[in-house]
Amino acid sequence: MSLGTPSTVETLQTSLQAKAKTEPTYRFYSLWDKVCREDVLDEAYRRCRANAGASGVDGETFDQIEAHGVDRWLGKLRKELVAGTYAPMPLLRVWIPKSNGGQRPLGIPTIRDRVVQMAVVLVIGPIFEADLLPQQYGFRPGLDAKMAVRRVFWHVTQHWRQEVVDADLRDYFTSIPHTPLMRSLERRIADGRMLMTIKRWLTAPVVENISGRRTQTTEARRKKRGTPQGGVISPLLANLYFRRFLLAWQLHGYQEQLDAYVVNYADGTPVQMSNLRGASPLIPIVRSGI
Repeated sequence: MSLGTPSTVETLQTSLQAKAKTEPTYRFYSLWDKVCREDVLDEAYRRCRANAGASGVDGETFDQIEAHGVDRWLGKLRKELVAGTYAPMPLLRVWIPKSNGGQRPLGIPTIRDRVVQMAVVLVIGPIFEADLLPQQYGFRPGLDAKMAVRRVFWHVTQHWRQEVVDADLRDYFTSIPHTPLMRSLERRIADGRMLMTIKRWLTAPVVENISGRRTQTTEARRKKRGTPQGGVISPLLANLYFRRFLLAWQLHGYQEQLDAYVVNYADGTPVQMSNLRGASPLIPIVRSGI
């Protein structure tokens, strides 16, 4: 299945990104209506279908949706979004093994919620892409960890006797505090329905089957932190929050005082890098939470 974006959705994304680039302080007041567009929802479903993945707590699968008709299913979902009756369902807790041992918890949304999250990403992703910093290589279209390493190599070649530190952020996704994360969103978004929906995704309860018994927790709501790994919108939110750290690193003078440059990437398997021992400057290479 091709992932080429339809021209109407691409035109929308281009116009939103152009506005964001030309007006860095502009707040977008009307975004939810764009999430509700038929072409945006069609594209969101198509991308979720291409990614496949398991069903959520409701057990609904792509095959079941397509057996009853995708257009009918999307039409019903669109009516809920337009009417304001859409509400996220709980997440399904799934544990997957880590490459270095142990297990990583995933929060799997239902297909219905994944499609809405993808529609939101299609709309707000281009806006925030205009704001992300050049040294952010994680979860961005056309960028990867190897490009981050090449950037580090460029920094290394500009100086003599450097040290490279490869740091991994532990449990990054589950530790992101909701209040500053929502501030990062509000800096660009003034659409109340959009913000409310994202907050509901962040605080959705988690359902887990333990020894055949279903339990439900509300840890994210109680602790007011975390964006679930497994959510379509989570990588974008993780990037927005990490942007705050990068800006603080620069604005508080650490980059200049220490002659230290932070390069951020995200990868399930660590990139092997040689530590170039010697004097400063220090170049931290930071992996975001996976």
